Amino acid sequence: MKPETKKSTVILLAFLIIGNVTLLGQQQKTSPSIKSTVVYEEKFDKLISKKMKESETTYDTHGNILELIEYKDGKVDKHFQYQYDNENNKIKETEFDAPGRIKEYSEYKYDKGLRVEKTVFDPQGNIKEKKLYIYTFHQ
Repeated sequence: MKPETKKSTVILLAFLIIGNVTLLGQQQKTSPSIKSTVVYEEKFDKLISKKMKESETTYDTHGNILELIEYKDGKVDKHFQYQYDNENNKIKETEFDAPGRIKEYSEYKYDKGLRVEKTVFDPQGNIKEKKLYIYTFHQ
């Protein structure tokens, strides 16, 4: 292979890799125009197929997840609801049990866009756990 061809191939390959990495990163982010997503899983066992709901996600107009429900064998396994402030920081996360009762909830505090505290409460509002986030910056 000629040196020019090798160089072109390497540049093209690098471009494709970078493009794919960028594309993968974009797939993680949700478009603000998407209101909800439902994922179904279909399993095949010989001649029988079984289709069940795997998850259901609802988003706000900024692409933030408002509600996430995960299913196992067609039944609710995990259920979360989220609230955000005006800067799109998650400020509350509520976890529900299968029948829909509050299992626990977490509240988050921020300072200059950085999470500085997470407090986890039981259903009655008693503190179960608290985390403080301390940041060190480069000078």
